[in-house]
This record gives sequence, C-alpha cells and structure tokens, in this order.
Amino acid sequence: MSLRELASQAKRKVGKGRHGRLLTFKEIRRIKKRGYEAERELVHKLRINGFKAVRVPVSAPSGEPLPDVFATKGDCLVAFEVKAPKAERAYYPKDQVEKLFFFLNFFEPYAQKKAVLGAKFRRKWVFKLVEKPDDFVVHREEQSSFQLETQH
Repeated sequence: MSLRELASQAKRKVGKGRHGRLLTFKEIRRIKKRGYEAERELVHKLRINGFKAVRVPVSAPSGEPLPDVFATKGDCLVAFEVKAPKAERAYYPKDQVEKLFFFLNFFEPYAQKKAVLGAKFRRKWVFKLVEKPDDFVVHREEQSSFQLETQH
C-alpha cells in the first residue's frame, strides 16, 4: 500500500466506535443527527405536556455542566441527558450524569429538581429518573420511571 493510500485512509477514519473500530465522518454525522432529532422530539413532547422546554445545543463534549434538554413546569426543574441508540440499550457514563446534578444545583428556588436519562429507541422512549450520579444503562424493555404526562 502506498503512502498516499494510507494517508487518505487515515483522513476518512476519525473516531473510535464500538469495539475500538474507527468511525468515518459519515458514521459520526449520522450518530449526531440521530441524537439531535431525538432531543428535538423530546422538547416537542415536553411542550405538548405543559412544560417550558429548551434544547441546549452543544456541538462537542464540554466541561460545562449542561444537559441536552431542560424543562420547567411549576416548581419543578428537569434536566435530561438524551441518547438515541441503535442497539437495545443506552449507556450513560457517570461523568455525564454528574453534569445533570451539577446543573440542577444552580437553581435553588425550584422545590423539585430531577435528573432524567432519556433513551429514544425505535418507536419507543424510556425515561429513567436517577437519584445519584453513577454509571447507568437503560434497556429498551424497561418501564419508564419518569412520566411526562403526570409531572406537575
């Protein structure tokens, strides 16, 4: 293989995927688009259910404690970390969950502050209310522990 072929191959592969496989720009773009669309869909669902909701557009991993989506309804503030996995489960590393709690602590006036992990599977949402920072996995077959319709 020539140096030119090696260089062009290296340019196309930019990130690590599952099992250490390098991802192409196209694959990374598709993953990001799926997450973006899930976040927008969640904001729409929240607004339909009476929440004031906004998506926080952060284009790259950040040290800032920002959730993907946050919403308020009455005296309740909810911070969401959203994933749109192709597989049957979504993994949330502890550092992402910690950011939710750090963000919620900025807002002292709210009586209820909730950290929620949202996983958008094919034709199904699963929401997991979390009480402390840790590593979490949300499975497609799980029952949601946070319901959009019943929150005040």
